[in-house]
Amino acid sequence: MKHFYTAAFAVLLSVAVSAQGLMPYAATKTAQHNRVQAENTSVQVERDVIWSHDCNVDDCSTWVFGNGSDIDGSPWEGIDLNFECSTEGPAGPYNQWAGGTGDFSAASAMNSTTSDNGLLIVDSDLFGADANYSAAWIENSWVQTADPIDCSSLEFVSISMETRYRCWDNGSSDDSEKCLIEVSRDGVNWPDIDTFGEADGTVDYGDGELILSRWEVFPGFETGSESDNPSLVEFDISTAAGNQEQIWVRFRWAGTWGYSWEIDDIQIYETPANDIRIDNYLSYTDYFTTGIWEAGVFAEGQLSSLEAAAKVYNVGYLDQEETTMTLNVNGTDVGASDPMTLGYQAADTLRVAFDMAEVGSYELNYSVSAMNEDENPANNTAAQSFEVSSLHYGRDNGTMTGLFPGDGADDFIALNPYDIFEDVTVYAIDVAIAEGSENGTPVVAHLFDGFDETYLVEQYGGLIGSTSELDLAAAYSNDGSEDDVVWYTLVLEDPYTAPGGSVLAAGFEHYGGSSVQIWESQYAYDNTSFVYGPFGSGSAYDWYYTNETPMVRLNLDPNATNTVAVQEVTTEHFQLYPLAPNPAAESTRLQYRLDQAADVALEVYDMTGKLVQQMNRGTQAPGYHSITLDVTAMNAGVYTTTLVVNGARATERLLVD
Repeated sequence: MKHFYTAAFAVLLSVAVSAQGLMPYAATKTAQHNRVQAENTSVQVERDVIWSHDCNVDDCSTWVFGNGSDIDGSPWEGIDLNFECSTEGPAGPYNQWAGGTGDFSAASAMNSTTSDNGLLIVDSDLFGADANYSAAWIENSWVQTADPIDCSSLEFVSISMETRYRCWDNGSSDDSEKCLIEVSRDGVNWPDIDTFGEADGTVDYGDGELILSRWEVFPGFETGSESDNPSLVEFDISTAAGNQEQIWVRFRWAGTWGYSWEIDDIQIYETPANDIRIDNYLSYTDYFTTGIWEAGVFAEGQLSSLEAAAKVYNVGYLDQEETTMTLNVNGTDVGASDPMTLGYQAADTLRVAFDMAEVGSYELNYSVSAMNEDENPANNTAAQSFEVSSLHYGRDNGTMTGLFPGDGADDFIALNPYDIFEDVTVYAIDVAIAEGSENGTPVVAHLFDGFDETYLVEQYGGLIGSTSELDLAAAYSNDGSEDDVVWYTLVLEDPYTAPGGSVLAAGFEHYGGSSVQIWESQYAYDNTSFVYGPFGSGSAYDWYYTNETPMVRLNLDPNATNTVAVQEVTTEHFQLYPLAPNPAAESTRLQYRLDQAADVALEVYDMTGKLVQQMNRGTQAPGYHSITLDVTAMNAGVYTTTLVVNGARATERLLVD
């Protein structure tokens, strides 16, 4: 059965993230999945092609569709999981990752060059819902060319396509789900479906020679991994297609429950002799090597230099001698990698160090070249940017791309950890509140110790300190359309100085009930940003990692002040004091002071926003008063107690053991 939590996606078109966008926290910083980064989306180039197809829905007869399985000797019969020609994207119940709504209406098709006239798609999630996710057989669907393609004039043959894919892998990251390109020389013999590895993707056409005829489109993808929208993928298929008078091409989907795979704008052409490209890894901290998280805003004094890295791939069939990456920072060339030779279909990561100590913006431009002139220079460059600030330390890049949570009534903590390289004092925590969040809702922020043994194990594991609760002032929110973010500041009750070598985590908490959402930003690698809440199977509460960066920052400004809450103005004639005891097991006492005679009532809400208790105290005289609240009949959990004085409201959080 498909679980209700999966690794989150990089937001493409969606502005809302469901709980399906999350994975249980895994206590490792190195368990990453591959992803084609959006900063370096390849584009089709003009070239001579021997065959192409734009997957027009009006020309679907070009394709032959099929499926089958021989697991346990029981082939599929009457199965409706097939590729199809369509102008729409995935329609399954978990299609929010593609910008859908999850109500079985189709999301927009991927942003391929000719998606308007159609594309090929297999919607596994939609079929899985129809089958109630109860089938045990393997997925095995394909679409193949109806007529042969003549490659006799080409010794080296390549195929490219624009594509979008999200992996499910049955929730186990066991590398079972595959997107495959296969080639047959006779249209009858294809690689054996029982083996998926490229080394085993061979065909014997009767002469005893094993011909490599299968290529995996997204190797290494795990649960929740997804491609760009679209990704341009290119494969050299010369082993099966070179100098052949006829070949057939098949796209095969195999595995156990997935999301969807879309294909469009396919080209077959002569493999270039000289063609290198920046591939699917670009990092201004060389994250996979150094482990330094890519902050959108680094704090001044934390780092003086970084090392930028890019993976370079040889698409050409000749060795590429003197392959080099040059790095330009803010318009000045700062260095180049040592020259190297990239063999046929080989890849390597090239690195260049640069200084970044001064406050300001840093624009990085990467460029790769080789001794021979590149036949496709369009994919030889890429760009990234970040900032250095004296007042902020932020993992986000300031660009608002998605909302969290999808249901603003959920109670949650959104958290970003920060590497502390040099001593630093944190005075407050900033968060980007989304427009539409309810005015007067109590919110709070926390600071956590990332090295505490209970960190990300317990809800408040490793808690160092918190801010006072603030009643949210909805005027200080963001609709996502502006370049400048309005930051909501929550000042810590006590500033905290962290020593170099530690890890601090900034968390923003909403107790639930009323609707509060925050903005998310750039892609976060697995196990580097987190949320706590009811986001697991059966709405289980736990810590989950997210691939969307919550816009929650460390504020290093000693003059930081709380963002003024509207309710502070309307409650100036009374004062609410903290509950005691809190947490409470039997009863708790709420104290308040009235500056003038007023009508008073107390309301208690559970985490879903349901009113569970209400007390009307009538008109009370000026002075100090208290209410004793019996909690013995209340379930353990988080509640909000709201004192209503002449219509003005003040709220305290209550924990019931």
